[in-house]
Amino acid sequence: MSREVIAKMRGRVEQCRRLAQFINDPRTNEALLKMAEEGEADIRKLEAEEALQPDLHIPLPPQT
Repeated sequence: MSREVIAKMRGRVEQCRRLAQFINDPRTNEALLKMAEEGEADIRKLEAEEALQPDLHIPLPPQT
């Protein structure tokens, strides 16, 4: 998974947490915090899977 996608996911997690601070409805607050927690868990899972992927980058010889 690309770093860009994970960065966007982190942004959405932070957005959920910020929104939860300003919401007065307990059910909505709970739902936003749960979404943030689930997003963080998904990010950790993706990063763990990415760490297990072999590095397939093969350097090419310089062109002359």
